[in-house]
Amino acid sequence: MAETLLVRDVMRIGVPTCKQDIPVQAVAVQMLEQNCTALIVIDEEGDSRGWIGERHLAAAFARAGKAAGAAEDGPFSPDLTAADIMDEDIPESPADIPLTAAVQIMADARVDHLFYLHRAAGMAWPSAVLELRDAVRALAGPEYIRNQGTGAPRPTPMDLFRQRYGLKKG
Repeated sequence: MAETLLVRDVMRIGVPTCKQDIPVQAVAVQMLEQNCTALIVIDEEGDSRGWIGERHLAAAFARAGKAAGAAEDGPFSPDLTAADIMDEDIPESPADIPLTAAVQIMADARVDHLFYLHRAAGMAWPSAVLELRDAVRALAGPEYIRNQGTGAPRPTPMDLFRQRYGLKKG
C-alpha cells in the first residue's frame, strides 16, 4: 500500500509577506509580481498579524467600486492599507497530518490556503503555506510536487542575503 502523503510533503516553504501599512494597490502588485495568491501581513517586528488572499482583494475592489466609482488612479484610496482588508484569523493546521485531512479543513473553513507559523517568544513567523493548488499537484502525480515540502531544495543563507539586498552572485 502507498505511503500516506502528509502536508509537510507538499507544503511550500517560504511565505510572501507584506507590512500592515502598505497600500492595498501595492499588495495587489506584490501578489502579481511574486505569482502568489495569498500573503501574510506582518508588523514592524515581523510578527504575523493577518493574511490577505485574492478574495480579500476582490471584496475590497468591489466595495471601493460601489463607494466611489472608478477613480483615475485606480479603485483604491491610497489610504486603504493591508491592515484595513486583512483577515486576522490566519488559517492553520499541523504539518504532520495527512494531506486529505488538510484539504478537508480547507473545505470546512472555506479557504484556499493553510499557513504554517513558527512560534517563539510570543511571536509567530510565517514559514510555509499549503494551497488547494498543491493538492491538485499531488493528485496529478509525484513529479508535480518533487520540489515541494520539507525535502525541497532551499537557497543558502548567502543567497537569501544577496536576494534581500539586491546583490549579484559572484
